[in-house]
Amino acid sequence: MRIVNSSTALLTIRGELYRHRRYYSTSCSKNLTTLFNKYVDKTNVSSWNSIIAELARGGDSVEALRAFSSMRKLSLKPDRSTFPCAIKSCSALSNLHSGKQAQQQALVFGFESDLFVSSALIDMYSKCGQLQDARTLFDEIPHRNVVSWTSMITGYVQNDNAAGALLLFKEFLIEQRKSVAEGVHGFVIKRGFNDNLGVGNTLMDAYAKCGDVGVSRKVFDRMIARDDVSWNSMIAVYAQNGLSAEALQIFLDMVWYME
Repeated sequence: MRIVNSSTALLTIRGELYRHRRYYSTSCSKNLTTLFNKYVDKTNVSSWNSIIAELARGGDSVEALRAFSSMRKLSLKPDRSTFPCAIKSCSALSNLHSGKQAQQQALVFGFESDLFVSSALIDMYSKCGQLQDARTLFDEIPHRNVVSWTSMITGYVQNDNAAGALLLFKEFLIEQRKSVAEGVHGFVIKRGFNDNLGVGNTLMDAYAKCGDVGVSRKVFDRMIARDDVSWNSMIAVYAQNGLSAEALQIFLDMVWYME
């Protein structure tokens, strides 16, 4: 029995896999390929997308790329949902060659500028150690969203470039609305950078340039250690926002602290 509707086919396949779950961890891709041949219309791009995504989510990155290749050999035209999962599989395998091939195909079909495709490519290049290529892609995105920013910041972190991650985060704070920026701030905290003196100074300055003096002060108050840059930055934040009394109080606190 062949099912034309991709959603119905995928539900059927998932049901079959569930019934044979004891084989899933060792022969998922084999079972999935067999089920795909049995139930799915191979001329349907959505069906291929579903299978590629299912393989990628299951950790069968090699099979996901094989499915992508098989789809292309049938001369089917990929859509915007095809590439992110294929590129994600390249990232999981650190397969730079396949990743570049996927990028070229995305370019040919007009999807390279798609935010989810470009974010997947940034992630792929970062995980393959090609940070400059990732940054070039990021800089070429005309209208970035939080996924784009997070992918690039994560790329810096994965490549042990904390300074680059902080500088980009600072740009993000200035460009984006505060409600979105706080999400990335949470990411910085999760990665354990919040106790770093340089990170604290950068965050304080970045929030100040976003016009949020209150959050700058919270960052300052939560800093485990402060240096001259920390104190002078907080004084400048208050002074630049016309809060002379608060600036003076921070100066007096600094004098007391330094004694």
